[in-house]
Amino acid sequence: MRTIPSLSMALLALSAAACTAHAPATADAPATADATAASTNATTSQAAPDYAVTFNGRDIDLRPYVQGFPYSGFAPSLEHDFLLYFEATPEGTWMRHIAGLPTSGPVDLSQGRKLNDIDWSTRNFWGGEFNATLNAFIFRGDENNNERINIYTLDLETGQVSPLTDVDYIYALGFSDDQRLMAYVVRQGQNEPFNSCLRLRDLSTDEEREIWCDQGGADRLTWSGILFAPDNQSLLLNLQHDGDRRTSNLALVDLNAPADADDAPRQLLERGVKHLRLAILDDSFDGERFIYLSAHTGHDVLYSYDLASGSATPLADLEYELSGWTLVDVEGTERLLVLLDHPTGSIAELRDAATGELLQRETFTERLALTDAHNDELALRSSSVRTPFKLQRARLIPTADAARPYTLTAQPLAMLPPELVRALIHCDVAQVSFETFDQVAGQPRTLHAFYFTPRNSPQNPDQRLVRITAFYGGGNYFSTSNQIMCEAGVATLSPAPRGSWGFGAEFAALNDGDLGGDEIIDLFYAARWLEAHHGYTPAQIGVYGSSHGGYATMRALTFPPETNQRHESYNFGFGLSHAGFSDILSFYETSNIPDWVILEAGDPATQADKLRDRSPLTHIERLQAPLLLTHGSNDSRVPVEESRQLARAAQSTGAPVTFVEFEGQGHGINGLENTLRYYRAIFSFLEDQVLPRAENPTHEASATP
Repeated sequence: MRTIPSLSMALLALSAAACTAHAPATADAPATADATAASTNATTSQAAPDYAVTFNGRDIDLRPYVQGFPYSGFAPSLEHDFLLYFEATPEGTWMRHIAGLPTSGPVDLSQGRKLNDIDWSTRNFWGGEFNATLNAFIFRGDENNNERINIYTLDLETGQVSPLTDVDYIYALGFSDDQRLMAYVVRQGQNEPFNSCLRLRDLSTDEEREIWCDQGGADRLTWSGILFAPDNQSLLLNLQHDGDRRTSNLALVDLNAPADADDAPRQLLERGVKHLRLAILDDSFDGERFIYLSAHTGHDVLYSYDLASGSATPLADLEYELSGWTLVDVEGTERLLVLLDHPTGSIAELRDAATGELLQRETFTERLALTDAHNDELALRSSSVRTPFKLQRARLIPTADAARPYTLTAQPLAMLPPELVRALIHCDVAQVSFETFDQVAGQPRTLHAFYFTPRNSPQNPDQRLVRITAFYGGGNYFSTSNQIMCEAGVATLSPAPRGSWGFGAEFAALNDGDLGGDEIIDLFYAARWLEAHHGYTPAQIGVYGSSHGGYATMRALTFPPETNQRHESYNFGFGLSHAGFSDILSFYETSNIPDWVILEAGDPATQADKLRDRSPLTHIERLQAPLLLTHGSNDSRVPVEESRQLARAAQSTGAPVTFVEFEGQGHGINGLENTLRYYRAIFSFLEDQVLPRAENPTHEASATP
């Protein structure tokens, strides 16, 4: 198995790391959907869990959602013919292994061998790949959900897990084609500027040397893929300039240069260009040429780079945003497979790897994700807002049809039983759009959203509630959280406010430097759309989110109308914030991703007053609506103190804040008992704090500014 190139590695965001860290992970993608990480605490009690929750006179059985399909984190290896995955049980979350993938029909997941007694709900697992030199699976992860990410080996026979590194954080990891050499980037220190170093280890001898350290200078190592040249004399990776995530570069590193060299590696692209998205295609580096992606034009473009001439040639101007790519070998011919995301599905393109010529294009209503590839075989994960997770093994086969030169045959590897799917679906889903406050080319800007409505809505219209996703909404993926809410009679509007991915790099960059500004006003217009088109009152409309979305929830409930001189406000009825930050300055000082703050909010060294004003804690006196805060005690991305300090401040002002802390949890909430506790907290909060106000509203907001 090889790690499929992940743009999220090079572009690690607050909400999404390499491990799909949408928080709380089990709320948005629990056991019924694939998740690439298992990270939170599970009960060790042998007592049978209580799956029942009640809300507004309804009894909701959570068992189908959390135990109907208790498997997640699927990591197939087509080359080495095995499958790794996790099973959530009342006793813990176990890693399981199946050797030998079936040639037809799905895998029997109940027969997977439990590899060890590690409860993987107590640690992060960020994926990896099998290494032939060590005859082991090498992965990145931590040991207690604190995102002190290191490199580990997993023996697939004995299940033994052993550390290969003991450092503060691993930015990047890559292997030579012969799998003998391992290069990795270690970040050292707890505060910006970090001193990050590129290290090279010979796995056959365990000898290691330091190649280059950035000393926290102007050119810095960062999240990246690492690609070796075939002769193992050089490698490619990403650099970041001046702590700015958008201003990045590609660098060629000479592995024979002295370790104490003062000069940065050879930079291949013009320095200072804001690429917005920049990544190298795995396996494309032949020592002279490679393929890379840049969005410096405002949208995704593929390029071929020639080292001898130092020039880049455009290969393909992509219509939509790239979500996955790989080289495939079909009967000796190399092709480039590109997956593109759009709001209602995915597009798969096959291109000539040398020229970029489009050979074939297929459209899918589900969102496709590439999890592995080998020769002409692919492992594809799919889901949509209407259809749960499915993992398929696919093969590209040449045809005699010039219009469609290849056909894609697929067989399921893992999927939910049809009867379980029927038990999980409680929402009707509609794709909608609404106008927001500003204009594009003289016309009102229109934002995309999905609207999830309960199939069994409350008979009393005064008891209706609806949540608005703060960040990151609008995605075409299956959400178990939305289905649970629909069964409880609660609707969800999932919009894509400015700053969301899926609509081009230019749209994603609209909120850069404006954290807590216009992105929040987009949520106000979403709420006004719900009033105008579905008759909700402000007291019935809430906002919710995790991480950046948790902050946006707090901010929406404490928003000063004078922000950006827009004179906008909205009196939301409630808020649900998980792992949000309440003070941007303290978040910057304590988070493990401070460069995200500089990108999204501004530089604390020069813009402290602005960042303080954009902090919900500064405007706690504006908080009137009930707010539920949930947070893991071991969270290093957004430390738990960010929720604690807001809860303390609310106590002093009398604001209606409920705080629930999850001991031992990281940035997400997983593990069976913790997932159940999370939903109990939500429904108790909605029942006790929100429904009475919705039925007897004491404040209103106009449907227009």
